[in-house]
Amino acid sequence: MPDTTELISVDPATLAEVGRTPVTTLAELDARIERAHDAFATWRTDRAYRQGLLAACSYELMRKTPEIVPLLSMEQGKTAEDAGGEVWISAKCFAHNARVSWDDATDGPEAAGRVARIEHRPLGAVAAIVPWNFPIFLMVAKIAPALAAGNTVIVKPAESVSLVVGKVVEILKTILPDGVIDIVYGGPDVGKALVEHRKIRKVSFTGSTGVGKQIMRQAADTVTPVTLELGGNDPAIVLDDADIDYVATFLAKSAFFNSGQMCIAPKRAYVPADKVDRFCEVFAAAMETLPVGYGLAPGTKVGPLHNKAQLDFVQGLLDKAVTGGATIVKGGGRGTDLPGYFLEPTLVRDVDDTAEIVSLEQFGPVFPVVAYTDVDDVLATLDEQDFGLGASVWGSVDKAEQVADRIDAGQVWINQHNALEVELPFGGVKSSGFGREGGNAGVEDFLETRVISIRR
Repeated sequence: MPDTTELISVDPATLAEVGRTPVTTLAELDARIERAHDAFATWRTDRAYRQGLLAACSYELMRKTPEIVPLLSMEQGKTAEDAGGEVWISAKCFAHNARVSWDDATDGPEAAGRVARIEHRPLGAVAAIVPWNFPIFLMVAKIAPALAAGNTVIVKPAESVSLVVGKVVEILKTILPDGVIDIVYGGPDVGKALVEHRKIRKVSFTGSTGVGKQIMRQAADTVTPVTLELGGNDPAIVLDDADIDYVATFLAKSAFFNSGQMCIAPKRAYVPADKVDRFCEVFAAAMETLPVGYGLAPGTKVGPLHNKAQLDFVQGLLDKAVTGGATIVKGGGRGTDLPGYFLEPTLVRDVDDTAEIVSLEQFGPVFPVVAYTDVDDVLATLDEQDFGLGASVWGSVDKAEQVADRIDAGQVWINQHNALEVELPFGGVKSSGFGREGGNAGVEDFLETRVISIRR
């Protein structure tokens, strides 16, 4: 029988054990939530004090970057460069939320004999459930606005990144008062107990659409509000007046970031049929600058996939596509002799929207190119699909804006992709979720409205 009292973290590049984390018992979970519930009474009272501590958290994360990066790379698989970037944007997120401003109360419309005050109040102890692909940033994107709004937070990381998330939480605990932030470790049973706890006032989750639906069902019994940032299968639509060489080079550099394991990475390109040859030629040439290897090795640009299940899924989609007539332009192998979960960056053409490698979120280093002759057909196809997280349109701005206006997604970029900014709201529509993180909307998502009505 496997040991269920601890979580074992494995380096996805070498398959060596990185470390172990004790699973949180249900009694410990309850105690940590109670402590967060008690801390809320004081934490909520002084916004300026909170803002000062959030700024300190930003500074401390940057100061501890040399300690965080190696563990993040070993446990998650990403390169040292990408890990450093993740810590940097997490620190930036804290700094942004230390400056966000909002009205605690506003006057309501007057009526005869009555005045009203509309209040915007923190919720209480909230849960932040974070995935394995960007475990530090996707945690901070939840906890920074939640803390800024006056809530306390319980974090639950994905089991496979417990070490690095735990390390960052411990760093933050040195800055924040006791009980304001805490962490629980474990699998679905721990997550379920957290979501269903009667003193958890909100759940913010990032992960797959399937698990997001499960969390919604679990939260329903206590009518706990949820924010869900779920899967995305983001298209890049290349218009006939786009600079093909520029677009192909840009997408080749961004599609394989974190081995393609990024919800807003471009997952496929729709390219005018008469420009596909050139697009693939330039894209493949740009892939030459993406060496595969161990994340902490100098010069590595693409590491392994995070786990065997993800590798098997992406490899299966690629195999099905080739069997169905797709052509591998470049890639398709492992790219390294290391024993881990590797698939080198792979460019595929001669596929259409019926292929699963196009219609599903592959979440890996495979990039399909779909030829089209009428952009209206592309837009009609996208409208029928369940995902609605992000998309990009490439071409003259006026023409691209007209196309962007017809795309149902939480964010649409024009002549760029992966442009994630902590100052702007972020989230999806349709099966990609609801609620927003980032910008002022991130804090607003952790506030509730109350009306005080007074008759004179």
